[in-house]
Amino acid sequence: MIKLSPLFSGSRGNCSLIQSDSCNILLDVGYQYKQIVARLADFNVTPADINAIVITHEHSDHISALPYITRGFNTAVYAPSAICDYISQRTYCSSVTAIDGAFNTGGVTVDVYRCSHDSAACFGYRFTCGAESVAGVTDTGCVTDELIAFLSPCKGIMIESNHDVNMLQNGAYPYVLKRRIMSDFGHLSNDQTSQILSKIKGTAIKQIALAHLSEQNNTKELAFSAAVGALEKGGLTEGKDIDLFVADQYYNRITLC
Repeated sequence: MIKLSPLFSGSRGNCSLIQSDSCNILLDVGYQYKQIVARLADFNVTPADINAIVITHEHSDHISALPYITRGFNTAVYAPSAICDYISQRTYCSSVTAIDGAFNTGGVTVDVYRCSHDSAACFGYRFTCGAESVAGVTDTGCVTDELIAFLSPCKGIMIESNHDVNMLQNGAYPYVLKRRIMSDFGHLSNDQTSQILSKIKGTAIKQIALAHLSEQNNTKELAFSAAVGALEKGGLTEGKDIDLFVADQYYNRITLC
């Protein structure tokens, strides 16, 4: 059994809970510590129950609670090797393991996907326990065949659908920031995510959570509509062949399993 529950997902912070029969893993800890603890309680999990924390990259919306959630707990922390020293300086009572490829923690095999993002390093992750896999990939600016292949074995995927291009282009962000977000080292747009979803027929994917939505440059309705259209283009029906969700910045009742 393997499950992925996005606790908080968006521009203000990101944190997800991965659970197997034998361990609890946090994917990123980029939200207010007290809020993370409160959400974990909904799953009957406390910080002491977290066996591992897996970090995607060093931006604050993915690591801001790290100093607090590792204080007093010898929790295993895993991070891309290029940012290992940086992450180590922000932990208490925890050792940080540098990773460049697949590893195992608590009986869960974790495979990595190298994202294209303006950070020192950024990984997406696939978590496998037994015959089942889930994956979380955000903060990448490119759709590649490798990304689709990485997601294909999973029953549930959390994939970035950060912005609507028209909203971003016509919004209040400075030009330089708009260029950054839309670049190959930025974030996936609704249209780019649709490219992925139109090609997943025949894969193991049955559940999808759209994640890391921008509060200023996207809406849940736009992201959901674009994804539904992409699934239909690829020969799949939402609600029948695929269960589609949109993760929220502040509160989610989504579990992919």
